[in-house]
Amino acid sequence: MEPEARLILLMGVMFAATVVVFSALGEERLDLYVSMFALEYFISIALHGPFKPKVGLYMNVIGYFLLAVFSLIVAARVIEILYGVYIWDMLRV
Repeated sequence: MEPEARLILLMGVMFAATVVVFSALGEERLDLYVSMFALEYFISIALHGPFKPKVGLYMNVIGYFLLAVFSLIVAARVIEILYGVYIWDMLRV
């Protein structure tokens, strides 16, 4: 099996397990799901490498996007802890 196929299979299993476990626990926060998906993505990329150059480029683009989203979520949580402001309520119209 090629590394790309193993990676897709592993990520599918990990993402599905995350959804099942958090749903069973009654978790409803979207930021937790997105953060866990990003962490699982980076762990699975670290375990499966190296990739073909074109595949590696796509993985890097996805990784940069997930890192930016994860950084925003962490920053929002830090603001909430330090200042007591729930930033997501401010973004709603």
